[in-house]
Amino acid sequence: LKRGYSDEEISHIYELGRLSLENGDLRRAEAIMGGLTEVAPDFASAWLGMAYIQIQSGDYETALQLTRQALKIDANFIEAMLYLVACFLTTGDFSSAGTYLGELGEMIESGVLDNPNMLRFYRTQLARYQTRT
Repeated sequence: LKRGYSDEEISHIYELGRLSLENGDLRRAEAIMGGLTEVAPDFASAWLGMAYIQIQSGDYETALQLTRQALKIDANFIEAMLYLVACFLTTGDFSSAGTYLGELGEMIESGVLDNPNMLRFYRTQLARYQTRT
């Protein structure tokens, strides 16, 4: 139990926050995800949800901090690595972006990363990296 919530309840609350994100209700999503980070600070997906909100708001530095927090909790969180790459490219940190793109490329080669949506996002970020100015 996390402050009185079961893992199943935390998961359901997260799904509500994720649906709010999908529907573009960032204020509601932020309230839900922010609450989750307080009651379940080891729930990496909630930190990544908060990072998404910051990306949508154009606050990439805060998004980087939140994404790093998600990776502290789960060092193999592929979605968080992809978020980091996107934020690094946006803020002009091409060296860090390249490092994570390399790690993700190795995951693809080894078969760890095979989700079509994540592969598509990876390829988009790789193209951004390759065509940087």
